[in-house]
Amino acid sequence: MTQSLNAQEWGNIYNQDQLNTVISEVRSPGLQSEWTRELLRITNPGDRVLEIGSGSGQTSLCLAKAGREVTALDYSESALNLITSAAQALSINLRTVLHNAHTALPFKENEFDVIFHAGLLEHFEISQRTEMLRLWKPYGKKMVSMVPNAASLCYRLGKESLENSGGWKWMKEDPAYTQIGEFLSAGYTVEREYTIDMASSLYFMEEGALKETLSRLWSDRQAQGLTDLFHQGYLLVTVGV
Repeated sequence: MTQSLNAQEWGNIYNQDQLNTVISEVRSPGLQSEWTRELLRITNPGDRVLEIGSGSGQTSLCLAKAGREVTALDYSESALNLITSAAQALSINLRTVLHNAHTALPFKENEFDVIFHAGLLEHFEISQRTEMLRLWKPYGKKMVSMVPNAASLCYRLGKESLENSGGWKWMKEDPAYTQIGEFLSAGYTVEREYTIDMASSLYFMEEGALKETLSRLWSDRQAQGLTDLFHQGYLLVTVGV
C-alpha cells in the first residue's frame, strides 16, 4: 500500500449518498463517533475550531451544533458539498473551505483555538506528516492529531485480513505507536498522548473467541467509567501546543 486516495476518490466515499446517515449521526448522540465525543470534551463552547480533512463532516457538524465556531477544510468538493447540505438540513452554521492541506492555509495567524484532524496523517510518510504539522502550527493555539493506533491488535489484525482479501478501501494507511517525535520536530510541546475507542477496533475483527473476550472486557471497563483497555484503543490522540 503505497498510494493515498486523491480528491476524486475521497469524493467517491464522502458524497451526497451519505447525507441521511450524517444527519442521523449528528441528531443522535448515540450514533456519534468516539472521536467526535472526545473533541467535544477537548473543546469548549465559543472555541474557534478548524478541522483539516473533514470527510463526512460528522465531527465538525456536531462541534458547531454544540456552540463551537467551526471551519471544515477539505480538498474534496464532494465532501464539502455533503457537509453544506447536512448543515442546511440541520440549521447549523459552519464555514467550509476547499483547500489542499499540503500548502499554506488561507487563514490568519492564531485564527483558531483548536486545530484537529481525525484520520488524515496516517495516509502520508513520516517526513510528510512532520512537514504538514509544521505548516499548520501558525494558525492555531492547540493541535489535536488522531491517527490509527499501531499498538491496537484488533485493528492491525483486521486491517491485514481486509488487505489480504482485497476488502481494504483506504489505500495507504500507516498507524503510529506515537506521534511525539513528529510533534517535537514540527515545533510543538506535547501536552499528552493517549488512546481512545476500543469499540471501533473490534469492528475490524473477525467473529471468534478473541473478539468476544475483548468485547466483554471493553464493556466491563465502560461500566466502570474507564476509557482505555491496555492501550488498545483504535485511535492514538496527541495534543500539542
